[in-house]
Amino acid sequence: MVVVEFVLVSTLLIFLLFGVLQVAVYFYARNVAAASAADAARYAAAEDVAPGAGAARATRLIRQGLYDADASGLHCTSGLTRDAASGLAATTVHCTGHIRLLFSPLRMPLTIDVRSSVLREGRR
Repeated sequence: MVVVEFVLVSTLLIFLLFGVLQVAVYFYARNVAAASAADAARYAAAEDVAPGAGAARATRLIRQGLYDADASGLHCTSGLTRDAASGLAATTVHCTGHIRLLFSPLRMPLTIDVRSSVLREGRR
């Protein structure tokens, strides 16, 4: 009877551990994507840099921070926008996509969607 209880409890604890690890991986990937989008928006907001250069920089930074399987599921775009509060020109980088579940046979993707905007330098 004790062996059966041990097997039941240890099985539940292992699934709980896998769930905690998956949440940690998701938040790590989201943090990498958010930091990459913010850095790329700051880069693309410089006076002599094209606003579209932010997407390539964000993609490169994401590929440096994540495994290729997860990085290939995230796609970034960038362009000129207007800041709603001030009406000034801004550069926005938007990264969206899916990362895979690590411990699930269902292969359900987890969605990541981050956006970062920075005011352009020297442009009105």
